[in-house]
Amino acid sequence: MKLSNRLNTINTLITESYDVIWDCCCDHGFLGMAILKRNLADKIIFVDIVPALMADLSKTLTRFSCAQTAKQWQVKCQDVGSLELTPSAKQLVIIAGVGGELLLKLVQQIIINNTNHDLSKLSFILCPVHHTYSLRKGLHELGLGLVTEQIVLENKRFYEVLHVSFESEQPISSTGTIMWEENNTAHRMYLCQLIKHYTRMINKDPAYFQNVLNDYQQLVELKT
Repeated sequence: MKLSNRLNTINTLITESYDVIWDCCCDHGFLGMAILKRNLADKIIFVDIVPALMADLSKTLTRFSCAQTAKQWQVKCQDVGSLELTPSAKQLVIIAGVGGELLLKLVQQIIINNTNHDLSKLSFILCPVHHTYSLRKGLHELGLGLVTEQIVLENKRFYEVLHVSFESEQPISSTGTIMWEENNTAHRMYLCQLIKHYTRMINKDPAYFQNVLNDYQQLVELKT
């Protein structure tokens, strides 16, 4: 099956093996199945809160998995924030398709619920549908560092994909750093959209949104 631009970007960012990879808010499980084919983890765990989706996914995985690969996956119907990580395992948690504010709450809950886990072995790949600025600030405050980041254009919408970990010492910028390509027309268009959006938002909370707007305008100055 062909992955969407977003899912394909997430898939290509996984360049090392893990003990466990969690495909959260996985919908139809296409990403997790692609990762399963690449044999990048001892176990892939698919997580979503929608029972019907998980039931269908379980049937699909059973139908297309051989006896050996069937041991490498598990389907869980639960709230992503309630994940119970294996304490000593090297793990990657992938969360996509939700807003940045909710995504940050899920990451916070996962960390709080797994205080016995070695955080140096925990990484996240995150792709919010919006509110990336507040998500980035929150991840930085949690002590996470940037591994890499990319801008993705899909169906005329822009998305940011962030790979972060507690092991990385590279700070997470609120507006992004290495994802911006100076001569990329699409990236300039995305930056323009962000500035227009936060200009419209200023009246709702002038103190907060003016700071956000200033940060993005400063990024424009750095790129010119």
